[in-house]
Order: sequence, then structure tokens, then C-alpha cells
Amino acid sequence: MDLGGLIAEEIPDHADTPALDWCRASVSSQPSLDGGGIGDRLHQVCLAAVVGLDMSGAVVALWSTGDTEVVAAASDTIHQGVCELEHTLGEGPSRDAFRSARPVLVDDLSAPRDASWVAYAAAAREHGICSVFAFPLHLGAARFGVLTMFGDRTQSLGITRTVRCLALAELTTEMLLDSSATSSDGRLDPDLEDALDFRNEIYQAQGMAMVTLRTDLATALARMRAHAFRTERTLLEVSMDILSGRLTLTDERPGR
Repeated sequence: MDLGGLIAEEIPDHADTPALDWCRASVSSQPSLDGGGIGDRLHQVCLAAVVGLDMSGAVVALWSTGDTEVVAAASDTIHQGVCELEHTLGEGPSRDAFRSARPVLVDDLSAPRDASWVAYAAAAREHGICSVFAFPLHLGAARFGVLTMFGDRTQSLGITRTVRCLALAELTTEMLLDSSATSSDGRLDPDLEDALDFRNEIYQAQGMAMVTLRTDLATALARMRAHAFRTERTLLEVSMDILSGRLTLTDERPGR
């Protein structure tokens, strides 16, 4: 984990009250798109990260069981695309933040300390991203997703901005858990559940590719990701082509 110049002991487990108050004021001051739905409020979180925390963009991504990820809100389409690179490539700071339930702060993508992000770092830099700061959305052992903020320059957060980023992540988690974002049985808002369910198309396509390639699930997904990266498409787009019959990965076998 790259802590962007901070040592792990310097990152508090929770944001303080002044930081939370600052985040609530910053989020509420952002323009509303559709009158206050959960998607609208998450979009305001992303805008607050840009305006209040001096980021170039921000994304809220949610995970369901089976490691299915979906972008629930983004400050703009460019940064949404950068976030989706992680799902296509199967690597990156947001995925690591979700799995570890700890922030992952990368102040310079040209020299990431985590060598496993080589493909992601190169692809993100092609989109003008120089720094990435990923904060997990969780309550105890329950994990929901990640708030990821991007910079178009190399930068270190410092303690003050780190605490405010933590507060923004806590506020985002509150939004996902409050009565307007969840149903009576405690599940996520139906619109968010539908978005997550849509990503199951990827796993259906993975199963089809496994059968066609006569291989295992991991290899099938690797082939799908390689095709998506090579053709500059998202993993979801490739999956939909497989399901519709427009794409057969056996066409890419050596010698064919």
C-alpha cells in the first residue's frame, strides 16, 4: 500500500467532527441534478472532492458479492472511465482499498510503490491522471465500495486533507446507509442494486468464455480483460458482445 508520504500510524481510523461538518457543508453547497436522490447526493460528493479538496475528479464505486464493481457516481465521464480501467485490468488502488479496508494513497503514478499496478498506472497516466487517493466505504466489517479521488498533478495530501478525505468517505457511507438509500430490510437503494446486478453480465460472459475456450474461469476472465484492453473498450462492453454472439474469443487463438 502506498501511503503517499504518510506512515500508516498517522492515518486516523475516523474523521473528527470539524472535518465531518466541513464535508457536510461542502457537499450540500454543490448543485443538485435530480432533486436529492441517492445518485444525486453521491454526485454532489464527487463535486465536493473536486471543489473542496482540489482534485481533478472523483468517483464513488460500489461492490457487490462476487467482486462485482459499478460506478454509482462520478464528477465527469473521464474520471469514470479511469475508474472502470481497474475492473477491466483487474488491478489498481481502488480495488486494493476495498479489499484491505484501508486508504490507498498514491501521490505519483509515474513511480507507484506497488509494482502490481503497472498496467493500470500506465493507462491512467494516458488519461492525464498523476495521483490517486482511494478511501474505502465501510462500517465495521461491512464494506460497500470506495470513494476514489484523482489528481492531474503529483501531490501529497498531508494530514489535514487526509482527514477531510476520510470524513467525505464516512459521509458517503452514511448516505448509503440512511433511510432514503436503503429499503426496510437494510438493502441498498433499488437503483444501486440494479446497477450492481447489471454487472453480473460480466460473470455470465465469463462462464460462456470458459466453456468456449475449454479453460478455467480465471483464464477466461484474463482473456476477456486482455481483449478489452487491446481494443480500448470496457470489460462490460466486451461481455455484452460475448453474450450477444458478436464476439467469440476463440477467434483470437494463435494461428487463427
